[in-house]
Amino acid sequence: MKIQKEIKDIEFNTVTMYGETMEVSEPIVMASAAGWYVGKICKGEFCIEPYDRYTDYFATPEEAQVVLDTPIEQGGFNEDYGVVQREFG
Repeated sequence: MKIQKEIKDIEFNTVTMYGETMEVSEPIVMASAAGWYVGKICKGEFCIEPYDRYTDYFATPEEAQVVLDTPIEQGGFNEDYGVVQREFG
């Protein structure tokens, strides 16, 4: 996993999910072996871990950054409607 921002510059919020409290980041540009995307990370028990993916994969971080910076009304990503919702309704 690659992250486009420095960890110290990422804003984290406390979230309770399934009875567990964790620190989850703001949406950021990040990468996996499949490519660059907009997603979130969380502070796991031992390290920083991927938390959610909101977009499809892109070839470059610049392409993903454009999607992150574009308002929803103009086709940017919507963190309330991620990839899983598109794939499975």
